[in-house]
Amino acid sequence: MRRRQFNQGAVSAAVLSLLGCGGGGGGGEAPAVVGVAPPPPGAPPPPVTDAAPAPPAPAPAPTPAEPPPPPVPPGVAMGTNFSGMEWALGGLRSSPRTRHNIDFTVPRVALVREMAMNRFGRNRLPIQWEMLQPMLVDTVADARARSLIGEPGAFDERYARFIDRVFDAHAAVGARCILDLHNYCRYKDFRFQPDGSVIGLRAAEPPALYAWTDDPAQVFTRIFATAPGATLRPAAFADVWSRAARRWKDHPGFGGYGLMNEPHDMPRVGEVTDSSDTESVGQDLMIWPTFAQAVIGAIRAIDPAGPIYLSGNSWGGAMNIGPEHNPAWPLAGVENLIYEVHAYVDAFNNGNGFDWDLELAKGFTAGEGPVPMSMDTGLRRMRIATDWASRHGTRLALCETGMPVDDPRFHEAFRRMAEHTWRHGIEIQTWIGGSHWAARHAGINHVPAWHQHRTQEPLVGGMLKAIAGIGQAVLFDDGPGGSASGPVTITVHARGHLASPLPLRVRSDSGGRFSKTALLIPAGANGRDSYEFTPEPGQVAILSYEGAAQLPPPRRVYGLVDPVAHAAESLADAAMAILARYDASLWNLADAWTDGVQGRPADDGDPVRAVADSGFGSRVGSPMEMVNTLNQDGPDMGPWRPPVWRIVAGRAGADGADPGCSGLWCRKLVPSSTYPRPVNVQPYGLADPHFVVAVLSAPPGTRDGVVFEASSARGAWHASLALAGGRAQAQWRGPGGAGVTLAGPQPPGQATVWSLRQAPGAQVLRVDSAPVGSASARLEVAPFEFLRIGWGLLQLEPRPGFGGRVHGLATGRGSPSDAELAVLERHLLASAGLPRG
Repeated sequence: MRRRQFNQGAVSAAVLSLLGCGGGGGGGEAPAVVGVAPPPPGAPPPPVTDAAPAPPAPAPAPTPAEPPPPPVPPGVAMGTNFSGMEWALGGLRSSPRTRHNIDFTVPRVALVREMAMNRFGRNRLPIQWEMLQPMLVDTVADARARSLIGEPGAFDERYARFIDRVFDAHAAVGARCILDLHNYCRYKDFRFQPDGSVIGLRAAEPPALYAWTDDPAQVFTRIFATAPGATLRPAAFADVWSRAARRWKDHPGFGGYGLMNEPHDMPRVGEVTDSSDTESVGQDLMIWPTFAQAVIGAIRAIDPAGPIYLSGNSWGGAMNIGPEHNPAWPLAGVENLIYEVHAYVDAFNNGNGFDWDLELAKGFTAGEGPVPMSMDTGLRRMRIATDWASRHGTRLALCETGMPVDDPRFHEAFRRMAEHTWRHGIEIQTWIGGSHWAARHAGINHVPAWHQHRTQEPLVGGMLKAIAGIGQAVLFDDGPGGSASGPVTITVHARGHLASPLPLRVRSDSGGRFSKTALLIPAGANGRDSYEFTPEPGQVAILSYEGAAQLPPPRRVYGLVDPVAHAAESLADAAMAILARYDASLWNLADAWTDGVQGRPADDGDPVRAVADSGFGSRVGSPMEMVNTLNQDGPDMGPWRPPVWRIVAGRAGADGADPGCSGLWCRKLVPSSTYPRPVNVQPYGLADPHFVVAVLSAPPGTRDGVVFEASSARGAWHASLALAGGRAQAQWRGPGGAGVTLAGPQPPGQATVWSLRQAPGAQVLRVDSAPVGSASARLEVAPFEFLRIGWGLLQLEPRPGFGGRVHGLATGRGSPSDAELAVLERHLLASAGLPRG
């Protein structure tokens, strides 16, 4: 098949007009219910939509206690929190771990555009106060400290330009972005000596951005206080927002002032340290209003009308908005003031509870007391806030919320809460979006995935579209790749929202038996339908769909009883049947795209940012994509650029030879005591049987660097293929440091195939199908968070790539036989990086 040449990146004027956010008021235009504008010539089919404008879908019947809501007023909007710029706090001041694209990440332009095309036009940008303003305005510092940290009160210009670009990206698509100071009424700072110096202060050497001290005792956290001896005063808070207002108040992408995220555990009356040690008993509830009034006055002196978002004490919880926690609310005489609340559907209202049964077992619900949560928990929290706002004639914004992905009970609980919120005219921003690696496939997230060579909207996007009545969805399917003895179950998913049921038909080109051939994807959010298919023994069936403009790609189902024997007839079918047997993933770099959002198939010299699994490891709920979301939107974005797609000797590959080149990754979740059953997990851990087959072209010489790595970002354990002194190497290392290293020969310059295989008590390294090293170690049990191609990351320290080209790679759980491994190696060497025929 000829490689497709089309561009998903065109944003039509119709989409832009939907997201126009003229003026302030805390929201943009109400999302309209329309089909996607016609694509440019040669573009892919549009998402499945209604053929003509439709009215909003009727809201489900309210729960018995739900009062009739008012009509949806103009100006409400939806979006996400573009998290990432606030992630470096842990290493700030006390280490050099303040590196862009590693320790924190600025949201990319492509992601802002993608959200806009999906009708999410009012977002929130969490930022770190200490990174925007590295030295408070009232700091007394010596010349050396000022030269390394910055002048008192001055913005770090590089970080401020990062914010400029996020606002620019929003303005370009007619969207708005709230600036959120994500600091909890605190500021992490150096201890300045009486002479203005900082003990142990060190310069920020590239790629770190911020100065730091090698003496941890010289770092402490300031907190808002009004008592004598306070280390963080209203004047400092007013200063940072005054400077921000002067810089951004007139920017067309700027959406408002998020004064402070989640004030909590404020000092007790007459004290200047936080009260968390006593569970906030006796905290002074008037500290935060005093600071808020000061900064509102400072902003209004510069910007009389811009929207101001005001969170409340006790983490800004929706159920805490009343006088018990916020006796000073509502503030009088402040125009365009929006009260910011946060509401989740888990027991503690912190968005960190992802397992429904564990949450029920807590027997406690924040805002209600010692009772188990229910599907109405989130709704009741929001109802407290909406009732309060109605009594006082104030406006609300739900600036943090989320839908845990792994249990449909959470989906229903979120639907009830979000529908109540939307129907009361309240804007919604989900947690967590953005380009930072840690946001990807989190337990709650609003980050697009990459599956079957298409952008896959997260579940929460479909739910919000259904609530707003936006008919727009994209079809995918998933299921096993083969069976020699019985049926396989295949499911077709509509990610997004269908305003009416969608009938489809499925057929086979090579016989086999279907449980049904007529499918019906139901109306609503994220609908799906399944069928069973039994292939004819010894046959390869191609299943295809009809009934919509955009369909899942044809799917092969392998009924081969003996794939190794079948290799004499068809090497490709035999290899794919073996991959299907192990539910293994395959990434062919001939299929690389320039991006997983707003991208196109890569051409020679393009960046490589997305490669879909063309094997059998992916599911719609757990796509095994290889992506790169590092931000290189500007000239000063730091190191770690994506690899480059190059064709050499007729074979394409992800080339990591350029200085500062990174690679691709597939990030999943690690099961834990609080999240024991996530859907998004890697197929294997260190001690599990697993295999890797890679086709690569290594550079000459004695280079060191990673070809492939399965690892934990924060840990040191891994399984990897690498160059070590120019020689092939397979390595396994456990959490305790013990492991195995197998060395092979120096590879030739042309494409060659390497393999590793781990079975309990047996490790093997193969080069060009010949065993070159073996061991018989018992490895430690340790889960993997990442699979990486072309580079590594251990203990949050990047491991450089090997400097050559990766043409294709397959990996999966299990221990293929020597004969099966040989078939995979022959097939990948023959096909990886070559245009598909």
